[in-house]
Amino acid sequence: MNDNIKTLLICLATLVGTLAVVIAAFAIVVRYKTTARRRKIEQYGRESEARIDALLKKNFGDAAVFSGIYLPYLNTPDKHAEIDHLVITRSGVYVIEVKSHNGYIQSPDERNWWQTYNDKKIQFYNPIRQNNTHVKIVQEILKAEGQYNVPMYNIVVFTSHRVTFSKKHDNVIPTEGLVGYIRRVGKKNALSTSQVGRVRRAIAGKIVSGKDVARKHKRAIRNYK
Repeated sequence: MNDNIKTLLICLATLVGTLAVVIAAFAIVVRYKTTARRRKIEQYGRESEARIDALLKKNFGDAAVFSGIYLPYLNTPDKHAEIDHLVITRSGVYVIEVKSHNGYIQSPDERNWWQTYNDKKIQFYNPIRQNNTHVKIVQEILKAEGQYNVPMYNIVVFTSHRVTFSKKHDNVIPTEGLVGYIRRVGKKNALSTSQVGRVRRAIAGKIVSGKDVARKHKRAIRNYK
């Protein structure tokens, strides 16, 4: 092998090695930015949920409100749903999903919605449909505990003031409309005081806690996305 070929091979090996380093560094940067962006979004979401929690407890009392809880799927005990907020009063059970999206929200079909913000278009799962699953989980738990005919309400709250919608949904409301909506849509005294207590205890008894549950749920959500 002459010197020219040797030199060429050395150059190629150096180039390949440099390219591998560049690709690895780029992957690390992308992963770091993606993680940082996800954490920022999650932090903003937690802050929004904390504000909703304070608002609900102020108006309905601490005992009536369950926030940031995990409930099991009865047919799949190792699978859990994260419920942002539950409000349990004499007028029924209100299952609340909180979203902090900004921009223009389109709802072209039953499964997926679109968020357009800063010239970016992002698809996300229909929150009404998502929360309807939560409603069914709560219903199953209550029925398993002998609590039937409990009025249930699916509510989705968008906390940002910088959000608009292509289509109106009666149960998709802003933060400032939440308390009034709950007081308006529920049938007064649909449940007795004793039944309210039984419903609250039934839910409290099924709450699953622990960091492992939260991590597993978040990992499942990211994998789904």
